[in-house]
Amino acid sequence: MKIKSKKLIPYAWGLAALWIVMGTIVMAISLAWNIQRQHNETIQLATLEAKTVYEKDIIYHKWATEHKGVFVPITKQTQPNPYLANIPGVNITTTTGERLTLINPEYMIRQVYGMQTKDFGPIEHITSLDPKRPGNAADPWEKKALESFEKGKKKAIAVEKINGALYLRYMRPMITEKGCLKCHAVQGYKVGDIRGGISVSIPMAPLLAIARAHNISTYAVHITFWVLGMTGIILGMYWLTLTIREREKNETRTRSIIDNMLDGLITLDQNHRIKSFNPAAVRLFGYKPEEVIGKSIYTLFRLPDKYLRQVDDADYQNEEFILVTDNPYELTGCRKDGSTFPVEISFSETLSGEDHIAIAMVRDLTGRKKAEQALRDSQDRLIKQEKLASLGTMVAGIAHEINNPAQAIGFSMEGLKMNVEYVKKFLNELKKCLSTDNEDLVKHREQLHNLSEELDLDLVLENIDDIAARNIESVVRINKIVKSTKRMAHFEDDFISCDLNTIINDAITLAHSQIKYDMEVQLDLAPDIPEFQGMPQELGQVFINLIINARDAVKEKGLTKKDGLLKISSRYNAGTDQIEACFEDNGIGIKEEIISKVFDPFFTTKGLGLGTGLGLNLSHLIVEAHGGHIDIKSVYGEGTCFMVILKATAPNYPGKKKKG
Repeated sequence: MKIKSKKLIPYAWGLAALWIVMGTIVMAISLAWNIQRQHNETIQLATLEAKTVYEKDIIYHKWATEHKGVFVPITKQTQPNPYLANIPGVNITTTTGERLTLINPEYMIRQVYGMQTKDFGPIEHITSLDPKRPGNAADPWEKKALESFEKGKKKAIAVEKINGALYLRYMRPMITEKGCLKCHAVQGYKVGDIRGGISVSIPMAPLLAIARAHNISTYAVHITFWVLGMTGIILGMYWLTLTIREREKNETRTRSIIDNMLDGLITLDQNHRIKSFNPAAVRLFGYKPEEVIGKSIYTLFRLPDKYLRQVDDADYQNEEFILVTDNPYELTGCRKDGSTFPVEISFSETLSGEDHIAIAMVRDLTGRKKAEQALRDSQDRLIKQEKLASLGTMVAGIAHEINNPAQAIGFSMEGLKMNVEYVKKFLNELKKCLSTDNEDLVKHREQLHNLSEELDLDLVLENIDDIAARNIESVVRINKIVKSTKRMAHFEDDFISCDLNTIINDAITLAHSQIKYDMEVQLDLAPDIPEFQGMPQELGQVFINLIINARDAVKEKGLTKKDGLLKISSRYNAGTDQIEACFEDNGIGIKEEIISKVFDPFFTTKGLGLGTGLGLNLSHLIVEAHGGHIDIKSVYGEGTCFMVILKATAPNYPGKKKKG
């Protein structure tokens, strides 16, 4: 029978009252039984003592009877028995002149009685319904006992008052023997007749005193146990009441928490059938509790094929497989109206008595999925903005790099044009000279010589060669920038064969305009680095970002081009089949407590408006997409080393890079 919590306290106190009543009754019965047992034992002890005295008297009487009495000196205490006067030879005189009298058994026992009563306490009395001696007359109790003996009773026992004191009275009949007829034959007794009885009265005061002391102990023990028991019951009930009330508070609090949870909470029995369904679960699935309690929990979910395959392979039932899954996982929930929604479910197990109870926590992921998608979209936009910003910076640098040689070519063209005019003027004079007569040749030769000296033709020709060389150099520079730009701007979704050193050189070329006034760059690129599968434009963006960050660190430390240094090295580690690109600067460095945060999105140490906090995060994502990672070593105040580590042998890339 299950008792409701609200009725539990009255029920418990009612049960406690019953325990108190039953305990009191048991204690009372036990006390009465012990008192009665003590009383019975007292009577038994007194009876045993009386029986012992009686047996002693019988032995005395038998001995005296067998010897037909005893002659004793006549004294003040022992006078001749007047009831034996009719017996010849009852009084004699010894040869010495001492007078003796016959003491019969009754007389002897009576004298012994007198001594015992005086010294020991028991009262012994020989009595008869027809006594010869008046002192042997029976009192009322003895008379009833003697009458009962006549009816066949063997003994009489009772507790009576004698002179106001309690005595246990014990009486047995006296049977007439042959030796008794000497004195009692005249009364008509025959052998075997009951001629009286021996009454023994044992004082009860000493025994009752012992019993009273024992009873006091018995009372004390029972009262103590009763008080302790009642106190224990009351204190136990008080504690139980507090416990029940605390449990009620906890249950109320727990029920309130469960009822107000945003997540669904479903309890299951050992057969994975629903036992309870909280309000949040009602809101999530649209079922009322009575519609799903007793049904399998898996009517609320759609199991993916991967779970079903795993169940089949393991030869498990669906329920068993789900319940042994430790971590939360995502499933599709099925509402009452047939619609579905993403949920996250986790199981825990507890004991309810001897039953195992499973607890399923169900969380609606609809809002989180939307938020995650919105976050991904936002991150995609920010990453695109970061890429566009990087592209803008790169384009500005490229424009600057191309503009310098282009301006140089433009400036040199003016000089080239002027020098060409000089040559044209000289050639025109030469043409005139060639068209004149021979007699004028000497004259024109002299004019050409003078013109050559005037135009400084050798210097003009030298200038033309120099301008041509510088223009060719500018064109080569422009061509290099264009090729680097083309490689870096060649966006592909496929992984292609890449050369690490080429990507590094292209990154330096494109970043040159932004770093050339702030620091020196030292290259130590290993020539034996194998090609690897990757996306050069994205890795180039990573390297440009690391170069620009190194420049910012150098400037923050206050170094100039003379002192600022970035060492870029590359190498192939055959033991691990990894290629490594190291960017080590002597800038300000990174504080130890924030090293772990540098790849977090939106984390930046730069001032407001000087950085988005996405550069290193984007670099980290790009390198991870290539199956690699970035290591950082930094000492604040001394510098930082970023190590980009990639697999030389490409992992199983999907062929298309995941976007976002």
